[in-house]
Amino acid sequence: MKKRFFTTALIVMATMSVWAQKVTTVDTDGNVIPLVSILTEDGVLIGTTDLHGVLADVKGVKKVSVSHVAFKPQTVNVAELKNGRIVMEEVDYNLSEVVVKPKPFLYIEYYYRAFSYIEDSLRIYSAGIIPVIHDLKNMGKGKTRTLWSYGGAANKALGWNVVSLEIDAEKGAKQAIMAIETAARKSEKFINYYKTTIEEIDDKHWTIKNPEGIVGHFHYDDGLYRATLDAGKMQIYANKVNGEDKMAKRREDRDYTYQYTEVFKLDEEGHVKPENIVMDMSHWTYESKKGKKIIILYLYAADRGYVDEDEFKARSKELNKGYAGDMPLIELEKYEQAHHIPPLSAAQQMTIREMKKKTGEK
Repeated sequence: MKKRFFTTALIVMATMSVWAQKVTTVDTDGNVIPLVSILTEDGVLIGTTDLHGVLADVKGVKKVSVSHVAFKPQTVNVAELKNGRIVMEEVDYNLSEVVVKPKPFLYIEYYYRAFSYIEDSLRIYSAGIIPVIHDLKNMGKGKTRTLWSYGGAANKALGWNVVSLEIDAEKGAKQAIMAIETAARKSEKFINYYKTTIEEIDDKHWTIKNPEGIVGHFHYDDGLYRATLDAGKMQIYANKVNGEDKMAKRREDRDYTYQYTEVFKLDEEGHVKPENIVMDMSHWTYESKKGKKIIILYLYAADRGYVDEDEFKARSKELNKGYAGDMPLIELEKYEQAHHIPPLSAAQQMTIREMKKKTGEK
């Protein structure tokens, strides 16, 4: 009997230990937050939360740092969490209203942060400013004038990696104004190619599904719209059912994932409009020759308005005068503060500082 009791106790303790390592990220209303980066205090990436806001195992780490484009970073003691729940507070992100004028282009000045990991180690970091004009009459296609950036973790030998991150950031900025909700509800590609449907949970929540299950969430609250999509899961399923077997196999062989989050302000009628983009975030992972590669891209709308071509050129020239070439970190921090960009988490800041020391950057 004693032996049986002892064995049962061990099983219970083991179960409790496993449960204690699971964390769930939620907002102050209890809504789950997908795609939260969970890091150690010294900036090692443990993982990201899934579409249910869950990271199954923090691998015995006692303190974790959490980071998300739309929420304030924080560090928490895992043992002190109630049922493993981490409650995150939304960023108070002050964007002025866009004055609509009879001008041809929507101007958005994006601030970006891009992180490149191999396995769990941050290898490259870049941040900077991307001025873009979007032609809303031409499906919102964007055009950039130039790119201001800071290669925070790179020396000359790693310069090509920084360029790759900058290209990803520029592509993201050009495409960012088309809301997932608009595409999911109206696009034939979503309906017929990706085979998606939308299901209402209540008047603030919807899920987007394909025949394999949930692939995304829409959330409306406090004048904001937030959406998260598991685009990689959608793409691989669509490849298979549409006869694109080589692409499906290639993605599966590389263990490819792509997930995406966006935030828009709602207008007075509760609609999601291109000019009201606030921020978005993309996560890519895939197997590379050097190991599992993870790329995380944050985009913030720092300024917005309607302009003509000459005004766009003038603003680009103004930015170029103030932030020419590679920007020192201190200039980036000034820009962040002036435009209410939330700071990096303490763990991320420390990791970047350590990399700067190794690469000799100032």
